[in-house]
Order: sequence, then structure tokens, then C-alpha cells
Amino acid sequence: MGTRKDTGITGERMAEKFLLSKKFKVLEKNFITPFGEIDLVAHDGNLLVFVEVRTRISETFGHALESIDTHKQRHIVNNCRYYMARRSLREKYWRIDVIGIKLNRSLELEVLTHIKNAIVKY
Repeated sequence: MGTRKDTGITGERMAEKFLLSKKFKVLEKNFITPFGEIDLVAHDGNLLVFVEVRTRISETFGHALESIDTHKQRHIVNNCRYYMARRSLREKYWRIDVIGIKLNRSLELEVLTHIKNAIVKY
């Protein structure tokens, strides 16, 4: 079993591979903002998509997707708006997807859940 960082990196790589298999075009990875980090920025066709990846080995503290509370959602939305401002993007339509990943103790994929438009942009 790897460190928490190893787990996160493994999950992000799996999420990227999954998105590529679904014909997404990954534009950026691990974009740092004053509010945190955007795991993946991609295009799904012509639509800009921000992807939050949550990875867990154990569900002792809940499913990976349950870790995105209202406070975390606000940070994610702020990250996206910051990205768009920094890149001078005026895209009218964009969405935030979440990918939850469950790994076994050997960091092998058990379950991958992709939720499109998972976070409302309030």
C-alpha cells in the first residue's frame, strides 16, 4: 500500500485514462489556483469540463464522492472561475464532473464512478 499522495496520483492517472477512453481531450492536469487545485481540465466534444478526482482505498470515512461537501464544492467552483479568468475564456457552457475511484490495497482499480455535471455552479 502506498502513501496518501501515491493513492491520489494513481487515482488521477486512472481518471485521465478513463476520460481519454471516452474521447475526452485532456487540456491540463493539476492546475493550481489560490483556492486549491483543479485535477483535470478537458474537452468533452466542444464543452469545457473541469474534473475533480476523489480516490479512496478504504471506505471507513465514507465513499470517495461523499467527501465533497458544500465547502469543497464552493472551492471547486472558485477554482474553475479562476481558471477561466486566467485563460481569458468566455465560454458560456461548461460543467464540473466528479470521478470517484476505489482502489484495493495494491492500488489496483476496483470501482470507477463518473458523474457528469456533478456540481452546480452557484
